[in-house]
Amino acid sequence: MLKSIFKKNIIYENNVNRKTIEKHTKIQLIILCVVLILFSAIFNFHNNNQYNLKLRKIIDKTNTLLINYGFHLQNIYITGDNNLQKEDILNIINDKEYKTIFDVDLFKIHNNLLLNEWIETVKIERTLPSSIKIKIIEKKPMAIWQTKLGNKLITEDGSIISNANVTTFKNRLPIIIGEGANKNAFLILQILRKNPDLYNNVWSISYINKRRWNVHLNQGLIVLLPRKKIHAAWTKIDFLQRKYKILDIGLTEIDIRNQDQIFAKINFDKKLYLKRKKL
Repeated sequence: MLKSIFKKNIIYENNVNRKTIEKHTKIQLIILCVVLILFSAIFNFHNNNQYNLKLRKIIDKTNTLLINYGFHLQNIYITGDNNLQKEDILNIINDKEYKTIFDVDLFKIHNNLLLNEWIETVKIERTLPSSIKIKIIEKKPMAIWQTKLGNKLITEDGSIISNANVTTFKNRLPIIIGEGANKNAFLILQILRKNPDLYNNVWSISYINKRRWNVHLNQGLIVLLPRKKIHAAWTKIDFLQRKYKILDIGLTEIDIRNQDQIFAKINFDKKLYLKRKKL
């Protein structure tokens, strides 16, 4: 118990903030005395029929003394909550169940926070006499996955954040489509992002037959990528855009699956075509 009070204020770390210890040395001596009295009482009353009642009174008096000296949870500092709501975090902590700062179960809070789909890692520190600090690293949203059951926000490892507001990300993230697309999109998006100017025109990508990708651009052009050597193919599209402005000439499809050939379809006005045919 003494070890948990004086040496284990930070989860997964053995070092305690020395300034904090020095600042509260006198008060901690009082706590030490109280704890020793508590152990003494337990030893003396162990064979007494009224053991439980007397022990409860001692614990209540100890808690009252600690609270009077300010050793109760008053401040919760949270960092790293970019997409999470602080209210959700505070609800998980439920500070009302703790009487003193030493009652705060850091491991319980740690494990409960990790149940939230947004959280990748979390570090919790107890700072005497009345604070805890929570440092959160959130998962990074990667894309919006269109499914038959609706749109899902996915992270870099393909996991789904089911409680996310997808609408918030619709103008910032690409859309991915297809069975298994969530588990395979990270690599293709990494490749597409290597050509930032071209990537900025990407509207969505489709996973075709769990084998390869089609890239849909904002201009209405669909790029059919090969199964292998994707980076070389995408670099070729980037070259064509920079040299020939292929996004601006009305193309509807570019098939670059064969590294030795490029097939393209162009949009045309059917009415104009029929009119010229009559002439």
